[in-house]
Amino acid sequence: MAVYQADAIVIRSREYGESDRLITLFSREKGKLEAVAKGVRKPKSTQRGGTQLFTYADFLLYRGKTLDTVNQAQPRENFIHLWDDFDRTITASAMVELLDISTVREQPDPELFTLTLSFLFLLKHLDPYMAQAAYALRLMHLQGYLPSMEGCTECGGDLSGEQVYLSAEAGGFLCAACKNNRIVIALNPGSLALMRQLYQADFVKIDRLRWNKKMRQEILESLCHYCEQKFERKLLAWRQGSEFWNK
Repeated sequence: MAVYQADAIVIRSREYGESDRLITLFSREKGKLEAVAKGVRKPKSTQRGGTQLFTYADFLLYRGKTLDTVNQAQPRENFIHLWDDFDRTITASAMVELLDISTVREQPDPELFTLTLSFLFLLKHLDPYMAQAAYALRLMHLQGYLPSMEGCTECGGDLSGEQVYLSAEAGGFLCAACKNNRIVIALNPGSLALMRQLYQADFVKIDRLRWNKKMRQEILESLCHYCEQKFERKLLAWRQGSEFWNK
């Protein structure tokens, strides 16, 4: 049985058997992995801390015929701030869920790993829902799905009307004349302008951006719809969070 190391983030964790957990990792070297963490639900388990959701750790794993097994998990960062605030817990859950549904197993993507790790740290200081939107836009850029935001995707005209329309089918924003009978999400031009800033701004400048309740709702709802259409999966954590960012 081959042994290998992985520098990874726990992006999903569920109960498995009587005392084990089946965890999904996103690693710097190998991309997404799945492994069984044996006995970690027992009170005296020494590996519990390294296999909790969101934990960034050094893993030693055994390669199995069907499932790999965690032999060691040495935590580097447990991100306590993600558990001390419910909005940040929900936001981090939405981020790692999006990462999970948008990737396939064992396809390394060091840039996406670094992006995810950076935003888990940034959540300590940023507006959590603004960080969630910024992360989603940057993830889609790396995955090749970033919506076109500079002009109408169909005719190339300016997006300067009273409303603009995001279409997953078209791969970006449409003007009123081009939306036709497509399934679209309507946004105000101000929300589109902020989306551009959330995508383009340096990490350290995101906290300077501001939005109101309507802009927050429009941006997060449109990104949820767009990602679900592109990746053909429901974003359950993102939808759960809507109960809080819609208030």
